[in-house]
Amino acid sequence: MADSFQIDIATPEKLILRQAAESAQIPGKDGYMGILPGHAALLSELGEGTLSVTSGGQTKNFTISGGYVEIRDNHVRVLPDSAE
Repeated sequence: MADSFQIDIATPEKLILRQAAESAQIPGKDGYMGILPGHAALLSELGEGTLSVTSGGQTKNFTISGGYVEIRDNHVRVLPDSAE
């Protein structure tokens, strides 16, 4: 099993983040989702809250709202309506 996964965060206006990560906490419509390498395929609506991405022992936080997340083949695509 891999020890990281690719994560992309992109709004309709721009690419916010593209990097390898060890874990992520993503606000879903019905609560937070914890993402680790090898996560099962998933397509879900996003909620509003803080998205955290951990890589190399450092955590980056983004405030997001609305949109969708897709997880497939160790690649996480977060497509929020807005992100800061």
